[in-house]
Amino acid sequence: MKKSQDHARQDHPMEAAGAFATYLRIGIIALLILIQLGMMWAITYFLKTNVAFLYIFFDAVALITVISLINRHDSSAYRIAWLVIVLTIPVFGLLLYFAWGRVDFNKKERGAFKASFTLGFSLLPQDAEAAAAFQEQFPSCKTYAGALRENGYPLYGGTDARYFPSGEEYFEQLERDLQAAEKFIFIEYFIVATGVLWDRVHKILLEKIRQGVEVRMLYDDVGCFFKIPDNFDKLLRAEGFKAAVFSPAHRFVSDFYMNYRNHQKIVVIDGQVGYCGGVNLADEYINVNSKLGHWKDTGIRLEGSAVRSLTVIFLQMWDISVRHVGEDFSRYLLERPVPGAAGYFQPYADGPANNPRNPALDLIRQAAGGAREYLWLTSPYLIIDHDLSDDLCLTARSGVDVRIITPAVPDHWYVGVVNRENYRHLLESGVRIFEYTPGFIHAKLMVFDDRCATVGSVNLDYRSLFLHYENGVFLCGAPAVAAVKEDIERTLALSREITLEEVRRRPWYRKLTGAVFSLFAPLM
Repeated sequence: MKKSQDHARQDHPMEAAGAFATYLRIGIIALLILIQLGMMWAITYFLKTNVAFLYIFFDAVALITVISLINRHDSSAYRIAWLVIVLTIPVFGLLLYFAWGRVDFNKKERGAFKASFTLGFSLLPQDAEAAAAFQEQFPSCKTYAGALRENGYPLYGGTDARYFPSGEEYFEQLERDLQAAEKFIFIEYFIVATGVLWDRVHKILLEKIRQGVEVRMLYDDVGCFFKIPDNFDKLLRAEGFKAAVFSPAHRFVSDFYMNYRNHQKIVVIDGQVGYCGGVNLADEYINVNSKLGHWKDTGIRLEGSAVRSLTVIFLQMWDISVRHVGEDFSRYLLERPVPGAAGYFQPYADGPANNPRNPALDLIRQAAGGAREYLWLTSPYLIIDHDLSDDLCLTARSGVDVRIITPAVPDHWYVGVVNRENYRHLLESGVRIFEYTPGFIHAKLMVFDDRCATVGSVNLDYRSLFLHYENGVFLCGAPAVAAVKEDIERTLALSREITLEEVRRRPWYRKLTGAVFSLFAPLM
């Protein structure tokens, strides 16, 4: 197997064509960042040693910045991290903040996003009949759906769903659906990587293009660093794809710090079948060449009315990426309700362009406040602010069974440090925490009270909840809710429960490291 995989990598034409360009671009970006940092330091040193009154001026600007930070409606943890940097590193810290710390958009950028979102939401009419039936059938759940509806995402019936407890099962079914496509295929992932999985999917897509099927592919630039050739989009276009790259990193070096990335995962086929979840288009998601042990991830397949929202969410991000506001999207809205399908579904999206509104975070907080029996969550990252942590703690203290599953093997060592630093406060309030021991859990799930669940791309960390574009599906009263719960139960059986006593017994240096890293966790 290893020999055949190595052979496939060596012979891959796309990888050979663009590898040098990828490393060259990364080198240029790194050089620009170093130059930017060097200029910041030089300005700081010059002002401190030669122009005292300007140094005082910068102190005044720092004071204004501090006041502005304190009064912002962002996470308190994010504000504290930047307050420490601005106040402890004179001038240089201020320059760092203006380069990489602000989470607002300029007027032109915000206008472009608003135009694309307005266009998309105009194609998502609310279904008053479905909403009324939902409220009658699930009165205790109406606030969850109501908040998402208020953010522009309709509630649907007439949708069939299949939940996938592994990336292998997800992609097996996806490949079958791709082969059956007749009109169009939309693919959007944070990560696309050349390899075994891409070769399989790529072969199918090329055949569909030859048959006259329109294939659009959208991926995030930073998410794909070192995973595909630098000219991947051009290579795809030469093969007949419509390809777009979300927010190329070289466009604004100040945005290189991972802000505003497109973390969404969506596939739409003929407007009738849609996929979302935690998986990306890379080998580790089917447990080929995984360096972290067993890679646990999940996804969901929708068929029917709710696919309309997935189609529009994809097209909104496409429109932003190609900067072509005004395309006629209505011709892609071909969904048909599935007769007799049980349950209700609400695909939704989130991202910095609609802050301070935050439907993904609001849904988690609503579930924490509304769950009566249990609330179970899985996430590769547990880097949450004090507000969400307090919500979960209050839920546990109220007698609700709150459980969180995180990886025993983190994908980055410092993430593991911060994850475990956050355990103590939660454990002290009765939240139960488990670590997935077979390897790395990348699934982003929530299920509560045998009625409601979410499946999507949203991690329990600041970057997902405030700085990335994300998507997911809220489902209620559907058979897939039970499938999500059963999968989490199986995952719990493979996981080790963390006790408060072992967290308290950690060596002092680990506690100190965790405390320091947690201070800057929102910036990771």
